[in-house]
Amino acid sequence: MDSNYTIYIVEDDAATRLLLDNALSKKYVVELFGSGETCLERAEQKLPNLFLLDVGLPGIDGYEVCKMIRETQEWKDIPIIFLSAHDQPEDAWAGYDAGGQDYIVKPFDAGELRRKIEILRQLENEKTILQNQLKFSDELASVVLSSLDEYGILIKFLRTLNECADHQDVVSAILELHQLFHLEPVIQIRMRNLERTCSKNGLNWPLEVAVLNNVRNLDRIFTFKNRAVFNFDHITILITNMPIENAERCGSIRDNIAIVAECAEAKLMALQNVIDKSEMRDELHSLLRALEHIVHDYSKNYDAARVKGSLHTAKLLDELLATLAHVGLSEQQEEQILDMVKARTYELVDLYDIAGEAQATLADLSKKLGNILSSTEKTSLK
Repeated sequence: MDSNYTIYIVEDDAATRLLLDNALSKKYVVELFGSGETCLERAEQKLPNLFLLDVGLPGIDGYEVCKMIRETQEWKDIPIIFLSAHDQPEDAWAGYDAGGQDYIVKPFDAGELRRKIEILRQLENEKTILQNQLKFSDELASVVLSSLDEYGILIKFLRTLNECADHQDVVSAILELHQLFHLEPVIQIRMRNLERTCSKNGLNWPLEVAVLNNVRNLDRIFTFKNRAVFNFDHITILITNMPIENAERCGSIRDNIAIVAECAEAKLMALQNVIDKSEMRDELHSLLRALEHIVHDYSKNYDAARVKGSLHTAKLLDELLATLAHVGLSEQQEEQILDMVKARTYELVDLYDIAGEAQATLADLSKKLGNILSSTEKTSLK
């Protein structure tokens, strides 16, 4: 048992409480509650590492319990997982609005539940590290904001974006810009073989992933309450704390973040293009090596066949002359037969010459392919 990790399970159904206790008590310290009120009373005495809340509780429901936890300063950062029999998108949205980290639909799989708890533990550890870094960044941001206006911040971002070497650099640049604007973003990057969601909570926070997967196919830019979403093919940015009380600043932020998202989209497209070209060069290199092997083997087999053909032809002529000497043909008949054999022999030699042309063609193709590869690599270095 991991004695340092405590889970408060709030579930009004006795059978489900028993299932949850059996699934988790071997690894974690588990305390069971039949209502939100009794759980909150216990939390006044001792705080857990994780709340596991049923949504449909008697009295105050799971969403309300979550909101009360989030409104209490000492409790607000404790992870919360919701359990619910409802699987509609609006239910997950309600969990996200209340402040939950994950949403599990009943009936649940015990192994999947334990896996999600371990993911949240890892994310909490990463979040602690990130918060320490953000604390320093916020202090630096306050100094920077005193000397830079929003346009200056945007120009600095564009310069940084131009120097980004991969998608991680792009995400870091966007996060830095939002820190300077005092905004809390959730960023989802979508490359051909990669998809990542990042925020102050860390990487691939489950409920954030679910929410962005739900909104990324909606309008290019839209707002709801104090949130704003900016959608492009390779990136979605969700801002969770738009200053809606200040319409002018809210509009300015919306315009600036739209520029940020569009420029980030262009950079990600360029990075994907570089990756595609690199993969194409690798494929061409493989093709070139295969072609070189083919030319080498073809040349070797061609030379061997030509030598064997010449030997067989000479032997055939010698045997034919020896045979004709004993057949008793006239001199004219012997000449006719020899001429016919020689003609066919010359035709055979011509076939070898054609094969030689094919060999030369393959060698020329290999050389041109090598030149193309060399040219593309020089271009990419520029």
